[in-house]
Amino acid sequence: MRRIFFLVLACATAALGSAACGGTDKGDGEPGGGGTGDGATGDGAAPGTDATSGSGQFSVDAQGGTFTAEDGFTIEVPAGAVSAETEITIERVDEAPEGAVGPMYVLGPEGLTFARPITLTLPITLQLKVELGDNTVLGAYGFTKKEGSDDFEPLARHDVSRESVVTEADRLSSFYPGMVLPTFMASKHRYPSALAADASFLYFASGGPEEAETGDRNDGYVYRAKPGATELEAMIPADPDPKALWVNDSHVYWASGGDDDPVIPSAIRRVHKESLEVETLVEVGYAVSLIGDGSALYFGDGWGEALYKMPLDGGEPVVLASDAGIAEHIAQDEEHIYWTGGAATNKVYKVAKASGEVTVIAENEAEPAGIAVDAEFVYWANVGDGGVFKAPIAGGQKTLVYQGVSMSGLAIRGSTLFSTDMSGNRAVNAHDLEGNRTVVLALGQPVAWRVLAPEGEGVFWSSAGDYRYEGQVAFYKAP
Repeated sequence: MRRIFFLVLACATAALGSAACGGTDKGDGEPGGGGTGDGATGDGAAPGTDATSGSGQFSVDAQGGTFTAEDGFTIEVPAGAVSAETEITIERVDEAPEGAVGPMYVLGPEGLTFARPITLTLPITLQLKVELGDNTVLGAYGFTKKEGSDDFEPLARHDVSRESVVTEADRLSSFYPGMVLPTFMASKHRYPSALAADASFLYFASGGPEEAETGDRNDGYVYRAKPGATELEAMIPADPDPKALWVNDSHVYWASGGDDDPVIPSAIRRVHKESLEVETLVEVGYAVSLIGDGSALYFGDGWGEALYKMPLDGGEPVVLASDAGIAEHIAQDEEHIYWTGGAATNKVYKVAKASGEVTVIAENEAEPAGIAVDAEFVYWANVGDGGVFKAPIAGGQKTLVYQGVSMSGLAIRGSTLFSTDMSGNRAVNAHDLEGNRTVVLALGQPVAWRVLAPEGEGVFWSSAGDYRYEGQVAFYKAP
């Protein structure tokens, strides 16, 4: 005979403190505390207990059964999972590990295994600064404590909605809904910005950590590191404000920003990957972007508001577009260069690499910034109105891909568009362009402004930080 009943238990042991029952609301949109913050006590609850806590116990036999707590936590035990009547205890703990987006549930007896997986519904209770938009969910997984360890790992199944994560397990342990935390390859750097990658390394430009500061605070460095590693190599001596990167098989190219005091001209430079020999290819007005292909480099000059083309090994630059605005963000396909003019023009452009007439893809935008392109569409992010838009390469009406708060960086890989939001939830997002669904990969990133999605796995982004020497370079890889 199947017997299922609900018995309210004490919310947590005294060692957890008073926050274990009422919950702790961080209220900052950052994962790491799943409490509801209401501290409510249900009608008829015994002193010292909380009827909304999700704590309790139930018995189940070979026919299976379901337990649902008032907070939405659910255990579904299928028929045949146990062979005899079994009692399962549930204890809700609101102080979950870092990255949690809801409370933790300690299920006992710990280590009890099942012949068939049980299904768990883990409520998401994290309060965000900005409500998630349509078709947007947190990139949350069900996490469980590893057997014989205090560490946690994500479970394979993670059916996510705005309210919960549905997952499966074959044994009883501790469980919570949480987000995969990025690895910070660089921390406490001064305004890291530009990112590039090849098959072996991530490259980024920054002012370096405080201990690397020179007498001229405008100086910076080009670093490289294995993806996910924290051991960095500075590839060049201190250089004036490196702000854009592009790599090929032999060299790392960068835009040197120059300096007004003392007067140091901006330039396009490169460093050999093996010898670390540095060359200056050309001196320009104020280089703000850089990209290349097998035969040429393309870069924007912020002073002259022009877009240039020059040979890979140096030579006289040729103007591809004048009146180009501040072409700080640039993308390419086989035949064209695409860029945004920023607040200087509020336009999105393209021009043939072989030169020709400039096409305005969109105008009257709100400070367009990041840009990406695939075979059919151009995508761009607006800082001003927080929209991510797309328009056909051949021309046509723009459509909204995603509505954020202050969008900055864009990158594309296959049918996934990645973006950074510098305000609101300060998020890094993955937009499934085919499924029309957005997954938030990370929250609370301090002014994430560039993102990179090279071929393979993993996503990189750079965050300027709210203050000097609070910048970060992050690496995210889904389980």
